[in-house]
Amino acid sequence: MPTLFDPVVFGAIEASNRILMAPLTRTRGSADHVPTAIMAEYYVQRASAGLIISEAIGVSRQGLGMPYATGLWRSDQVEGWARITEAVHNAGGRIVAQIWHMGRMVHPSFVDGAAPVSSSATTAPGRAHTYEGRTPYAVARPLEAEEIAAIIEDYRKAARNALRAGFDG
Repeated sequence: MPTLFDPVVFGAIEASNRILMAPLTRTRGSADHVPTAIMAEYYVQRASAGLIISEAIGVSRQGLGMPYATGLWRSDQVEGWARITEAVHNAGGRIVAQIWHMGRMVHPSFVDGAAPVSSSATTAPGRAHTYEGRTPYAVARPLEAEEIAAIIEDYRKAARNALRAGFDG
């Protein structure tokens, strides 16, 4: 019978043990959503887990509305994540990217005052974390049917960028 410390295979990923690090959104990137050196240190400290699931990483500017969170839609973000994945791999770890679009949780201050997008005109409960402090959420704008393809493409691009950055999945 396998133990927690025995290797395991998740698809194409061979993990050294059965310990998975759940995603924790750390918000330690730059104000321009680029990964930082302290993030590499954080993940390397946890590289002995069989598999690390990264913090949530934005697929686009439209879909990221949290201060100091990171993205995967620009080359400088890919380069920042590449430094992290290389450090994790050098420490013997495996890491996959958790990508997201925050939808109605995006505050207009992150998107030049534009309304957040969602499936319907709803407002998220509570208050948004912004660079100016806690602020009420805004009413989301329902996506038009023809806009859905662009968001799907944002996910595709972020997934390709995650692989370019060296994520294992």
